[in-house]
Order: sequence, then structure tokens, then C-alpha cells
Amino acid sequence: MSAWFKETLARFANLDAEDVVRRLTTRNVDENLEVLRSQQDSWRHTIGGLIESSREWLEAHQDSEGWTILLEYQLPRRSRRIDAVILARDIVVLIEFKDGATTFERADRWQAEQYALDVRDFHLASRGLEIVPFLVATNANQPAQIPDYSFEESNSGKGQAHSLSLTNLSGLRERVSNAFEKLSRIAYPPIDCDKWDDSPYMPSPWIVQAAREIFQKQDVREIKSAGSKNLDQTVDGVVELVNRCRDENRYGIAFITGAPGSGKTLAGLQVVHSESLADDKGEPAGVFLSGNQPLVSVIQSAIAADYSGRAGRDISKAESKRRVETFIQHAYQFRNDYAYNEEAAPPEHVILFDEAQRAWDAKQLTNWSRRGGDVARDPKSEPELFLNIMARAPKWSVIIAVVGSGQEINTGEAGLGEWGRAIAQSGTEWVVKASPHVLPGRANMVGEPLVKNRDELKDLTEDPRLHLEMNVRSPRAESLNQWVDSLIELDLPAARKHFAGMGDFPIALTRDLDAAKAWLLDRTDDDHRCGLIASGHARRLRAWGLNVGILKAEKGWANWFLTPKGDIRSSNQLEIPANTFDCQGLELDWVGMCWGSDLILENGRQWSARHLSGNRWQHARGEKRKFLLNSYRVLLTRARKGMVIWVPSVKGRWMLSDPTLDRNALDEIADLLTESGVPILED
Repeated sequence: MSAWFKETLARFANLDAEDVVRRLTTRNVDENLEVLRSQQDSWRHTIGGLIESSREWLEAHQDSEGWTILLEYQLPRRSRRIDAVILARDIVVLIEFKDGATTFERADRWQAEQYALDVRDFHLASRGLEIVPFLVATNANQPAQIPDYSFEESNSGKGQAHSLSLTNLSGLRERVSNAFEKLSRIAYPPIDCDKWDDSPYMPSPWIVQAAREIFQKQDVREIKSAGSKNLDQTVDGVVELVNRCRDENRYGIAFITGAPGSGKTLAGLQVVHSESLADDKGEPAGVFLSGNQPLVSVIQSAIAADYSGRAGRDISKAESKRRVETFIQHAYQFRNDYAYNEEAAPPEHVILFDEAQRAWDAKQLTNWSRRGGDVARDPKSEPELFLNIMARAPKWSVIIAVVGSGQEINTGEAGLGEWGRAIAQSGTEWVVKASPHVLPGRANMVGEPLVKNRDELKDLTEDPRLHLEMNVRSPRAESLNQWVDSLIELDLPAARKHFAGMGDFPIALTRDLDAAKAWLLDRTDDDHRCGLIASGHARRLRAWGLNVGILKAEKGWANWFLTPKGDIRSSNQLEIPANTFDCQGLELDWVGMCWGSDLILENGRQWSARHLSGNRWQHARGEKRKFLLNSYRVLLTRARKGMVIWVPSVKGRWMLSDPTLDRNALDEIADLLTESGVPILED
């Protein structure tokens, strides 16, 4: 049972509040939590009021004896408990009490609203139900406004999370009755209270959490969001290719696509660490490779901490890190181990290459190679080298190439077409299974396709399962990527349309950095992270105390993404911003996106991308301009729950005299965001 206390309304109405408090206190002790006198006093007051309301509900509503009261309902996989839940026939009432409160604080309102959205999105037994949240400030004046409840059939099957109702303790009875009368439908079956209480709760994990759970032998398809569409089919499609290559002694490559946050890397990780593909010792079949150093650092640190901290393990942190590095590596480490010794064959039969479109071309690889030698005399791109390396694996191998769109942000990234050229020119015949979104003829493709003509590759199969449709990172923001694309393309009518469809994914605009920080801190707790992010070229944010290069200089990614609130190295402290390179492939629950002077409007309706040279801004053109636009595309899609966009306001004599700070340009950006649908943050 997830709830600490559960009774029918008929029985609850006849209980004494002190008896209920004793039961809750016993459960508190069982959970090894400290018993606080203040908590017990709060329970006495709020439960007493709830019992009085229950007696009136029994008189007012026929068949209300079968309603169920649940107290201290634990959200599985979360450290939070909902104070009270009422299963009122076919609707779910969620109540958050603030005992002694005389006002309805902003942070408390957000907490109650998030409970309703989380239950709607992730609680399996609540799908399709009407969910009604209440915030009870017990000593407040009774607000006059009551939500205008309306029942709508849900096409998505998600049900509705209704507007938050604010009330004091004495007004709770009337407010709940009003919601029940407006929303309950006699034709709908009553909620099975035991099934609801025991129901799976499946929040979508962020990539680090998912990696941790996969390494603990959990199936990612069981921990995905309850609303995700085809993550399991994607895993199955790639596993089929792996099994074919293993059974037929072939060499294969799979191309997985999807929008930011759709679960591409999640699916690839599951295949690499699938138990069905593990060796005789239970070790993973493959290795996760990424050229994204912050991502690798964060995942390695998180899993190493789990290894050394798990009960019963006598493993040092250094040994834990060594073991984890066997399965999660920076791409150049794996590449360099084999690229210069053509006799060496990797023991892994499966590798996942994350963000494969960002693999280096031959020129970049030669420039960055510290060894030179063979690479300098016979330049090869990273796709060529990885195909060459995996073709040496005994009998068979599979490369899982995870492809992002519109996220190329650095010089020397070869792009998807280089993989196609390398496969066609390889001395090994590769079995290719590809998402339709990497093949020619696809509308709105960002960058070049894998091949110009499909017959360039001998054994090519198109598999729609390898494209992930839904935003798993944030199921509340399925329109976010479309809004961002429209904004970057300066298609404001389309941007407004997509913003209107964003629903429960809040985005707000402010010109005040302190207001942005307050907005973020209101939403941050033990289960949710917040942080500031900015373009790596937004160097004049230093005028407001933000250094966009310090995280890389200190290599502090793991601490920024993993340490809790209160640690000065944590993202939650809102002191150090992560730039595009620091956060690509990673995410936060609540993001403060800081707009810099490196991307402004020119002539009112054209992007001007810039980089700072000395004391002047220089125009970025061609490839550099594309990379900067993509940087903002990345930044605007890092949030799982919601985002506040801060556009600096240039004021004060010293700022107005600074030639690198253009007041009018930043004002135009704020106006553009407002025109695209973003509301101004209210106090």
C-alpha cells in the first residue's frame, strides 16, 4: 500500500482524529522517519477538519459511503507524499494542507499543481480520470474565486488535471462537493481503491537516472513514462538486428532518430545492456560511446557512486570508476585504443555511438589527434574508423548510431552523410537498418540524409520503429520542439500555434535575473533540479555575474548535475551557468535559459549570430552561424518540467555606455519572445 492510511468515507467519518494520528505516527516510525511534535499537531488539526467535512459529504451525496480517504499517499520513486487523496466515486481529489497558513504562497500553489500533473501523467490507474487539486491554507480568508470545472472527453486517454482550487479548512467541504457535482458521471464506473493505491507510478527518468537503473538490471521499458509511445518497439527493432548479425555472422549498423528528449539514447542504452544479449558472466554485450565529455563524466560519476555505495559492496571509488569506464567511455578513448593498431580487435560486439551525426570528419580528427602518424598520412573520418574497428570484432558486431537533428554545434562534425559514404566504401558488407528520418525524400530534414539514393547501400532496411515520436523527457511538452523550431525559423504564427498547444509545460519571460531565480527555486525540491544555462558565446553575461566558461574550465559537470541543493557546486545554487557544450544530451527539471547578446535580431526579422572578439562583436557566418542557431535550439529544449527565459535588461550608466551591451537588441529579443506566445512572468 502506497498510502499510510486508507479507509472508506463512512468509516473515516466515525473515527476520532487522535486514533488516525496514532496510526500515522506508527507508520512514520516504521519508515524510520523522525516523529515531530509539530507534524502530529498539524495532523490533529487538518484530520479533524477532514473528518467534519466527511460527515457533511455523507449527508450531501448519495452513495458517498463508498468514497475512499487516503492519507500521506507516497508517490512511488519520489520522496514526496500527498497529504490526502479522496477517491470520490470516479474522480480523484488531491489535497495539500498548509496548516496555520494565512496566505496561498506561490511555491505551495506550484507544489499542489505539480502533484495533479504528475498523477495524471505517470500514475497508471489515474489515466482517463478527472483529477482535482486543492490547496488548503487552513487559516486563510476564503477566496471568492472557484474554478469553472468542465468535463471533457479525453482523446489522449490522459484525463484532465483541473485548475487548482484554493480554500481554507472550513471551506473544503463546499469546494469538494462543487467539484464532484460538476465532474462525476454516473455512467462511469467507480474507482477501485485498492488498484488505485497499488497502481504503478512511472515517471520518465532523465538519462542519468535511466543509466543507473539499467545498470541495476532494470528494463528501461518498465521505467519509461506511462505515456511514451514506441520506446519498447525501438528496442525490439534494434535487438532483432543484433540477433540477426549474431546468428548469421554479419556486421550491422542501426540508425535511431527522434527529436530532443524522445528517448533515443535511452533505447540504445537498453540494447547495449540488455540481459538477453549479455555474456555468460552476465556482463553487458557492448559499450556506450559518446564524444560528449560532460555527459560521459556525469553518467560515469553517478553509476560509480552507486557501485561503491551499494550495501554489501566493498569497492573503492577508484575501483568503481574503473569498472564503470569499461562500459561507458568517451568516444576518443575507445577510438584511440584501436585506431592505431589495426591488429587489435575490440572484445565488445555492440557499441552505441551517441549523437552520431556529430562524429568528426577527417580534417578535424587529424587536427585533434595527438599521435599523428598513420592518421596524418592516411586521414580518416570517425565514421570510417569506427566501421573499421568494429569490422575486426570476431564473427559479428553491431553499431547503434543515435542521431539527433539540428544539434550540430561545433566545427568538424561530419554529419550523417559521412556515415553513408563510409558504409558504401567499406571493405565489409554492412547490414543497415535505418529510421525513415535519415533516408532521402524526408521533408524538413535537418542536414543531409544518410545516402542520396537508397541503392547506394546493398543491404538497407527502412524500419519506422527506429524513430521515436514522443517527448519522453517531458510528456507535458510534446509541442516544445515544434515551438522552438518555429522560433528559430522566425515563423511567429506557427510559434504561437505551437505555444498554445504546450498545455502544462510552463514557459515565462522575465528581464530580472533575481525574479528568474526565485521562479526556479519555488519549484526545486529533493526530487527536482533547477539550473541556469546559456550559450557558450554569451560572454557578456559576465556583466550580470555569470561566467559561461567556468564549468568546463573546472570540469565540474558531475557536481553541477548531481550534488544536492545546498552544495555550492550544484546547479540548484543558480550561481554557475552551464553552457551548450556542458548540457547537450543532459537535462534539468526546471531551466533558467539566459539569452545572450550573441544571438540578436537584425533589421527586425533576421537572426544575427555573433561572437566576441576583443571588445567587439563579430558576425558569425555560414557554418558558424548555423552552429550558434543550433546552440539556442539545444538550450531551449533542456527542460523537463518548465522554463523561465531571462533576457537581460541593460540599464544604468555604466551598462548603457558599454559598446558590447546593446539595449535595443535585447529589448527586441524580449518582444520577439512575447510575440511567439511567451507570457511575461508575473510577480
